[in-house]
Amino acid sequence: MKRIIIILSLVILLVSPGQVWANDDDYDELITSLMCPACLAHNEILANGQDEGAEQAKEDIKRRLAAGQTKEEIIKAYVAQYGEQILAVPDKSGFNLMAWVIPPIAVVGGAAFVYLAIQRWVKNHSGRRKITQNAGSAIDPVDEDRLHEEMKKYL
Repeated sequence: MKRIIIILSLVILLVSPGQVWANDDDYDELITSLMCPACLAHNEILANGQDEGAEQAKEDIKRRLAAGQTKEEIIKAYVAQYGEQILAVPDKSGFNLMAWVIPPIAVVGGAAFVYLAIQRWVKNHSGRRKITQNAGSAIDPVDEDRLHEEMKKYL
């Protein structure tokens, strides 16, 4: 009988801290992924909120986690109560998907534009160089000798 009590005690001790650590991780993720309900006008996340409203929201999240609610359930409850502006990061669906898709497209498009502009500039610049090289060889060899003789007089 004593062995059973000891084994049960050990099992309870081993299982309980894991649940507490999981709740701590969930709590940290929740307070960084939700905006402070009292600070929505200031765009401050709940983790940075220091006023009474932020502390109440943090305590509410702790209570909900202790009651066994998941992160998703808590987030849905806050979205239902305050709307989507309570989310620190927009949801990756519907119209909000553009907030995730447009910036990478803009960066890639801008890089492609710069690359093509530089290529065109280099191509035009090298074309000018060929024209000037060809223009130099268009002088008659006799005229070229006279030109060199005249330049020697002044140099």
